[in-house]
Amino acid sequence: MIGAMQDISERVALQQAREESDDRLRFALQSAQLGTWDVDLIRGLVNWDERCKQIFGLAKSSTISYDDTLRYIHVDDQRRVQDSAKWSLNPQSGGHYQCTYRMIGDDGKLRWVRSMGQTYFTESGQPYRFSGVAQDITEEVLAREKSDLSEQQSQLALEGSGSGSFLIDLSTDAILYSPAFARILTGETTLGLTRDVFINNVHPEDRPIREKAYETGAKDGTISYEVRFVWNDQSIHWVKILGQYIFDMSGKAISFSGIALDITEQKEKARALKEAEERFSIAFANTSVGMAFADPQANFSAVNEAYTQLLGYSAEELCALNSIELTHSDDRANNLKLYEEVAQGKRPFFNLVKRYVRKDGLFRWVQMNVTRLADAQDESQSMVIIAYDITEGVEAEAKLRASEERFRNMVTQAPVAIGVLNGRNMTVETANTSMLEIWGKDASIVGLPLIEALPELQGQAFIELLEGVYTTGIAHYGFEMQAQLHRKGHLEEAYFNFVYAPIRDDGNITGVIVIATEVSVQVKAKKALQESEQRFRTLILEAPVAISLFTGRDMVVELPNEKMLKFWGKDKTAEGKPLREAVPELVGQPFLQILDTVFTTGIEHSEQEAPASLFVDGTLKTYYFNFTYKPLRNAEGEVYAVLDMATDVTEQVTARRAIEESELRFRTLMEAMSPMAWTNTPEGDVNFYNQQWYDYTGSDFEQTKDWGWQEVVHPDDLPHTLAAYVRALADGTIFVVENRYRRGSDGMYRWHLNRAVPVRDETGKITIWVGTATDIHEQKQLEADLEQQIQARTEQLVASNQDLRRSNDNLEKFAYIASHDLQEPLRKIQSFGDILKTQHTEQLGAGVDYLDRMQAAASRMSLLIRDLLTFSRISTRQERVTPVALNNVLTDVLDDLEMTIRQTEAKIEIDTLPTVLGDKSQMRQLFQNLLSNALKFQQAGVSPLIRILVETITANRLPESVKPTQSAARYHQISISDNGIGFDAKYVDRIFQVFQRLHSRNEYAGTGIGLAICEKVAANHGGAITAISQPGQGASFIIYLPVE
Repeated sequence: MIGAMQDISERVALQQAREESDDRLRFALQSAQLGTWDVDLIRGLVNWDERCKQIFGLAKSSTISYDDTLRYIHVDDQRRVQDSAKWSLNPQSGGHYQCTYRMIGDDGKLRWVRSMGQTYFTESGQPYRFSGVAQDITEEVLAREKSDLSEQQSQLALEGSGSGSFLIDLSTDAILYSPAFARILTGETTLGLTRDVFINNVHPEDRPIREKAYETGAKDGTISYEVRFVWNDQSIHWVKILGQYIFDMSGKAISFSGIALDITEQKEKARALKEAEERFSIAFANTSVGMAFADPQANFSAVNEAYTQLLGYSAEELCALNSIELTHSDDRANNLKLYEEVAQGKRPFFNLVKRYVRKDGLFRWVQMNVTRLADAQDESQSMVIIAYDITEGVEAEAKLRASEERFRNMVTQAPVAIGVLNGRNMTVETANTSMLEIWGKDASIVGLPLIEALPELQGQAFIELLEGVYTTGIAHYGFEMQAQLHRKGHLEEAYFNFVYAPIRDDGNITGVIVIATEVSVQVKAKKALQESEQRFRTLILEAPVAISLFTGRDMVVELPNEKMLKFWGKDKTAEGKPLREAVPELVGQPFLQILDTVFTTGIEHSEQEAPASLFVDGTLKTYYFNFTYKPLRNAEGEVYAVLDMATDVTEQVTARRAIEESELRFRTLMEAMSPMAWTNTPEGDVNFYNQQWYDYTGSDFEQTKDWGWQEVVHPDDLPHTLAAYVRALADGTIFVVENRYRRGSDGMYRWHLNRAVPVRDETGKITIWVGTATDIHEQKQLEADLEQQIQARTEQLVASNQDLRRSNDNLEKFAYIASHDLQEPLRKIQSFGDILKTQHTEQLGAGVDYLDRMQAAASRMSLLIRDLLTFSRISTRQERVTPVALNNVLTDVLDDLEMTIRQTEAKIEIDTLPTVLGDKSQMRQLFQNLLSNALKFQQAGVSPLIRILVETITANRLPESVKPTQSAARYHQISISDNGIGFDAKYVDRIFQVFQRLHSRNEYAGTGIGLAICEKVAANHGGAITAISQPGQGASFIIYLPVE
């Protein structure tokens, strides 16, 4: 025997060490809850350890290939996993692999998995092995999603409390505010503004609301009001202000802080919702299409008039019936199946063509659409049924199908029509079955001239064409030529491709052979295609969303509608250019590559909130879009273009980010509030208190969470507090209540004002409540004293008003007595003077002049008394206030002044004047006085030119010297200008005073009261009057009246 021995101690030791190392590695992986996998890329096999199979939800006996692995991955993650694995198999990646995705294993459970691995390559760069580890991270993902939800709830709570904050130092009136506060009130985030700037931005019509809120807030320590603010760009926005006073130890208010919330959108939504409901009610009742509502079992609950006419039942009868039961028995099973699927939420809607059985037993074909209306929990509440009566269309379609079948048989039997025409009169020598069918004739026409066989050809071009071929010997080819033929008993319009060729016999033309193919279907299809393309173009150009078409691999821009061009910041010149040239800033952004991928793969691509940098109005800015790139295919199934549909969501993205940024500020604000503050769930469970609550009550969160706050409420206040709290939770209204809380340090109960507001999501559902409790103990003690002072002051005002009324009555009585007692002697003086001049002129001699002067003085005195009486009446009372058309008033005044206007040859130009609320007689006095002055103070030798102009101005455009007696947002500015002698501007204030004259009585007649009356009339109507003038340059009197 021959033997050999070899020392293998070292090999055995290495093997043992390797096994120990593997055991340690398996132990480490098991401890880390990791599974291992290994892919043999050459054989396409995957090896899993037991832990990895458990992570992936695979049966222990499962063995799957590398290609089969993909079916276990969630469909939304498959592409990403494929791309990550593909890149790892590329040597340029270094072989590193990491990806997080969802798996659905054999057990049907969804798991989140994180995989990490490494690819190994041969020296030539070919991958031969792909291995790594996997970890189940489902719990981690769920925890993160729960955390995200909590963050979103906090963001909504912050939104409910306002997005802008401020603090006012009442000792200096200085204000500190956040940029968001400035943006909400002015439209800009400017810092360093004073408090007056913000106050001035309050809409003039809403300032009384703000003033009333501050008046109330001075009593109870808190302020809440909603007003409109006029931004710097003059746009108007609704803002809600919530604030509270902060007091020092002596009870003096030292500062005021609060928040501002832009509620414009809520106001607009409320208005839009009301309009939408009204439009729907009108549409439902008046549409010609059958509409109905039904429950998930298809029982009608409401139907419109069109539905009752469709089925022959009254509305009351239908509401007692079932839609499925009224369906034709042959269609009922399919209808029921689809209806149940929609009712159960398996599909959102369905469309169905079916037959309804009417009340009279007849049936009607309908195109039905059924859609499920669901509540916020996605539970079916009601079904909307829309039914179009298509009976006539179905019957017509059946007839059309029969006609098409006959046409197909004709084409099958005679694909080419041939006929021979003999002689100059084109006698039908022979015609095959196809030609006879084209002509719509039978063999009896053989031997007849063509014009007799087909008399309908008279006036059409075919006879002339045949004669031309016969005469010239030149064949004629016709393509898609229209012909009117009597076929099947009536005149038809048809299209043909045909050849007219001469027949020669020994060189002489003896006839014409006709070969024809009817192409009516093709021509009509071509026209239909052209119409379809036109509809497609119209659809794109008039679509409510941005749409453009990109053709070819170069993505040439075609049919961009106005919205898309606006997004790009381009005009129509972009059409016809490759996209990279039309919108060059897209180069370097991902869109061109995505479009190329869609074009080459034919796979649709969509993204949400994708950022894009675009030059718009000369500025490169980033916008955000939701878009879809949809490939369009030709008849061969090849992609020839990509349709781009985009929606600008820049505002939504910006708003969301702003909310995210303000989340931290909300928590800080809650803690910074001096009142106690809390948040609670829609069910009423308190889930947060600020530190002030704990400091005051001396309790911790566990003691007062949920409904535990009742323990610190005064027993006498608890019933009404609970009632108000429960009512607010049920109604979704603001919770406001006053009660006493026990102070933890000494057990004293102090009065507090509680206020909580609901925070709603975009659907209007309440997600959280935010509330505060402000200490008003001192205010409550002062209320009794304040009420007594108010009562005393009210009694004083009543007494003062009575005294003023008595004074006005006495003044009116005096004016009447003075007018009567003074006018009577003056009338006698004038009457006796007339008698003396008439009967004793010769005896008077030179005394006549004195008599004339006496009568003139008496006349002036009478005029003065009348003007004083008018001034007194206007000063003490105003007649009934009614709408006064100033153009009508001016017409009456011009009638009164007609003689003076004619004598002075005056020209008067008048604007269209407004209608105002006021006293018509006073308005007539106003214009009578101003026009009389304009005619009286004319320049010598110059005819008066008077212009009356009107303009509506805002309050901030009023001259500083003009102080209307009534505040308004806008005023009518009515100017009466003349070209008269004018006056020095320094006398503007003087001329509106009683008895003030700038000229002597000998130069210009008058009492000096007329302009004082004008000033009083303007003031009585809430307005004012002023004047502009220079000597020799005319005068302009300007009236300001509030716009009601």
